[in-house]
Amino acid sequence: MRYFFFLILLSIVSCKTYHSKAEFSTYSNRNQIKIKKVNNLRYLGGIKNAEGKTLKDSLIYRSGNLHKLRNSSFDEIKLLKISKIIDLRTHQEITDEPDHLPEFISYQNLPAFEDENGALKDAKKQVLKGRFHKADADKRMTQFYKNYVSENPEVIKKIVTEILDSSHPILYHCTAGKDRTGMITALILKILKFDNTVIFEEYLQSNNLREKIIQKRLKLANNLHFIYPKLDIGVLEKTGWIERDYLQSAFDEIDQQYRSIDYYIHQALGISEERREIYIQKFLQ
Repeated sequence: MRYFFFLILLSIVSCKTYHSKAEFSTYSNRNQIKIKKVNNLRYLGGIKNAEGKTLKDSLIYRSGNLHKLRNSSFDEIKLLKISKIIDLRTHQEITDEPDHLPEFISYQNLPAFEDENGALKDAKKQVLKGRFHKADADKRMTQFYKNYVSENPEVIKKIVTEILDSSHPILYHCTAGKDRTGMITALILKILKFDNTVIFEEYLQSNNLREKIIQKRLKLANNLHFIYPKLDIGVLEKTGWIERDYLQSAFDEIDQQYRSIDYYIHQALGISEERREIYIQKFLQ
C-alpha cells in the first residue's frame, strides 16, 4: 500500500501555479453536520436505491478524523446518538493524531493496510524534491483504490459488517474522510442495492464539503512557491480532491478479481442474499 503516501500531501506547499478543476456532487451540502474542528461530517440518508426504497436518516455517519474534536462538542455527538467509532487509519496515523472522543463512545481501529517501513515519510521527502508529478499521483491514487478493496478483503469484510450489524448509529472515518471512507461507503451502498449514479453523487460530496479547505491549501501552495521550488502542485491537487475515476477503478478491480460486485459481496464480504435483504429491511424504508 505504498501508494497511500499521496494522501498525506494535503499539508504540503508547492511551486507551480495550477488551476484546480474538480467535479462536484449535485447533492451540495446535503446531509452535512457542522461540528467545529470536524471535517467532512455527514450522515447517509434520504437517497433511493434501485428498488425505490429510501435510506433511513441518521443511522450511518462518515467523517474525517476526530483528532481536534473539542470537549465542548461532546454533547453534539451525544445528540446524534452515535455509540461507536470505527477508525480506518493506520496505526502510525493514529499515533500522530489520535481521535479525541467522549467516554461514552466505543472505539475500534480497523486498518485495511499499514505503512510498512516508514514508506510515507520517505515518499513525502521524494515529493518535496520534485521526484513525483501529477501523472505519478494520478496513477498511484488509482492503484491505491484498487489495492484497498482487494488486498485485505477480510478486514473490509469486518469493517462493513461492523457497520451494518450495529444496533445503534455508528460513525466511521479515515483522515480526510474521502478515500478509504468513500470506498467503504460505496460498498455499503452497493450491498443495499443503490445504483452507481447515486453512489458517485454521494462519493463526490466530499469535494463539496472540503472545497474551502482544498482551495485554501492550493492558494497557500502558490503563495509559498519559493519554499519547495521543485514540488508539483498537481500532486497536491490530485491528492486533495477525489475523482470519479478513482472509485471506478475500485469497482473495475472488483469485477476483474471477483467477476462482479455481487460475487464480491457474497464471497469476499461473506454476505448472502438473505443477509443482504435483512440489511435492506433494516436500513431502508
